[in-house]
Amino acid sequence: MKHVLIIALALAVFSCSSDDSSDGGSPGGGGSGTLIKTVTKLTAAGTVDEQFDYEYNTLGNVTKLTSVTIYGMTITTFDYDSNDRMISFTEVKTDPFNDIRTEVDYLEYENNVIVGICQDITYDNETSSFDDPEVDKIEFEYNSSQYVSMFTHYYEEDAEFNTCEDVSSFSNTEELEYDANGNMIRYENSDYFWTPSYLTYTYDDKNHSYANIKPDAFRKLYGFSTINNINTANEYNAETDELIGTIAYSYEFNSSNFPTSLERTYTDADGTSGQATRYEYTYY
Repeated sequence: MKHVLIIALALAVFSCSSDDSSDGGSPGGGGSGTLIKTVTKLTAAGTVDEQFDYEYNTLGNVTKLTSVTIYGMTITTFDYDSNDRMISFTEVKTDPFNDIRTEVDYLEYENNVIVGICQDITYDNETSSFDDPEVDKIEFEYNSSQYVSMFTHYYEEDAEFNTCEDVSSFSNTEELEYDANGNMIRYENSDYFWTPSYLTYTYDDKNHSYANIKPDAFRKLYGFSTINNINTANEYNAETDELIGTIAYSYEFNSSNFPTSLERTYTDADGTSGQATRYEYTYY
């Protein structure tokens, strides 16, 4: 969760019902599924690079997210209180060496919106004995329409001497802007490797693959559009506003106008295009 939105953007983008609508989830198929079941990222050779599987409870709220890659498996489970409000989630990541990182995220609310996350992080490593428990936090800010406008991240602290309230070393921010429909149209992360940059987006009028995920807390956690699908994205140098590159998105949809596949292609400012990245979606 250190970089919440980066993960979500990479996806571009759970079991309460039967698989009667599995036809609607067939990649490129013509069914009518509307509740996301799997997201699969494919390599250029067509093999599976990463797969995300979603499960829900009888009320339709997400309860489990399983991610499998060549680098290991991550299982995230979501917990609710008696009022069906998400109160925490637990992420267990196991790498190929059977080292395990467990992160428990506790949600903090004000006026029924998430304002912060406290994170307890522990390690169970077979290859190392030097990873002590840690504590961290993320703070949320909102615009007047109650969309997340900023995530503020902090550096992890030693849990032996600190609680969530003690964490104060600033790490980075993620800033978001939206259009009137609730689609994120601008994103900037203060953490960068080479050059500070920001992204702008345009959208179609069809359904985002996450449009029917509940509860609203899940969407606020990831902070990106669950209304429509990205058509194009432009990346700019944050210091000069010079165009760095563009990202083109090409979709196939089922009969309910939910995407069943996506091909995303990055082209730099010189016109050089990279290999298209393909995602496939299935639905309940």
